[in-house]
Amino acid sequence: MSVIFPGNYVAHLNAYRDQGVFALPGVEFYQMRGLAYVTADQTGGGTLALEIPSPDLRQDDKPRLDKPFVIPAGATVYRTAISTSNISASGTDTVSVSGLTTTAGTQASLAAVAGEFPESGASTTFDGFTTVSVESSDTTVSAAYSGALNIVNPDDQAVVMVEVCFYMDADGPDTDDYAIQYKTEAGQGY
Repeated sequence: MSVIFPGNYVAHLNAYRDQGVFALPGVEFYQMRGLAYVTADQTGGGTLALEIPSPDLRQDDKPRLDKPFVIPAGATVYRTAISTSNISASGTDTVSVSGLTTTAGTQASLAAVAGEFPESGASTTFDGFTTVSVESSDTTVSAAYSGALNIVNPDDQAVVMVEVCFYMDADGPDTDDYAIQYKTEAGQGY
C-alpha cells in the first residue's frame, strides 16, 4: 500500500493502488470507491458484486484488470456511501452497502422516491468514530437491492457506486524514518 503524507494531498485517494493518507500519527486513512455495472434490468432483489475499476478505460486490451472490492483485515470502517447513475426503481426500492461485519449504522442505504433514486445518494453519519465496523478478516463489500433496478437510458452505462472510508494502524518505524549514521571502521580517516 502506498501512503500520502500531509502536504502531498492533491487528488482523490487511488483505491486501485490501495492508497491511504497518513493524517494522524500512527494511523492511515483510506477511501475506497467501487462500482457495479448494471447491464440489464434486475427484478426481485439481490446482490451486485462491486469492483474497483482499472484506470485503463478501454475494454479491449486492458493491461490492468478490475479488482474486487475487498476491505483488508484490520480495517475500521467509519463511513459508507452509495449512489446510482442511469438507474430507476419501482416505487420505493432500495440499494444499500452490504457485507460489513457490523451492520447497524455502518452500511448506507438509498431509497427511491417515486421510482427515482436521489442524485445526491446516501451516506452514513460520521459521528466521530463512535459507530464503526471492525473487520477482522478481508471483507468483500457488495451492493444489495430490493425490488427492481431498471436502466433508464440503454445507450449509457448504468452503475451503482459505493464508497467505504476506513482507517488502519500504521506500520512501525523503519530505517527510512531515521537519519542513521553510517558505520565506520577505525583507521579509515586520512
